[in-house]
Amino acid sequence: ITFSFCLQCKEFTFHTGYEVLVQRLLEGKKMCKDVEDLLKQRAQAEERYGKELVQIARKAGGQTEINTLKAAFEMLKQQIESVGNSHIQLAVMLKEEVRGIEEFRERQKEQRKKYKSAMERMQKSKLSHYKKTMEAKKTYEQKCREADEAEQSFERTSASGNQKQTEKSQNKAKQCRDAANEAENIYKQNIEELDKVRTEWEQEHIKTCEV
Repeated sequence: ITFSFCLQCKEFTFHTGYEVLVQRLLEGKKMCKDVEDLLKQRAQAEERYGKELVQIARKAGGQTEINTLKAAFEMLKQQIESVGNSHIQLAVMLKEEVRGIEEFRERQKEQRKKYKSAMERMQKSKLSHYKKTMEAKKTYEQKCREADEAEQSFERTSASGNQKQTEKSQNKAKQCRDAANEAENIYKQNIEELDKVRTEWEQEHIKTCEV
């Protein structure tokens, strides 16, 4: 069973699966932004802390000391500056990560926009064709009832022996049956068109789910 299959709905006019997918994408977008903001704040903190350490090391005194104490003091300053530079370097790496997430988010935004537009267009077309098909079905059923009633009326009129009324009734029955046949053809044509639109919608649905 594919992911796209799981998100399809049993009801033809429902798009719950697609709506769930869109909602999850929006939640994913928010999560992506939250991670981006977190890393951005961490980078700022690392950079600020690193620069403070470097500044502390460079401003430290100890110039009047000599021999081993001076060497130890210089070593301590170097270590502090090194730690500060490490934090600054980490900030640079985090900023690179943030840029990568921003680029990913922008690509996803464009993809979402593209496929959302296509899906909404397909769903609108599917619902429009469904409505048209249901109207054609209703018309076909009505024409069939009218044809059946006209044919039954013709049979009753034929039994009465009135030739003029019989011919009139026969013509009406024929017209009603022709109208029913025409309505059937229109209904079948609408079913074929609806099935074509449904297939196109399913393909677009699968494509959207697999992005």
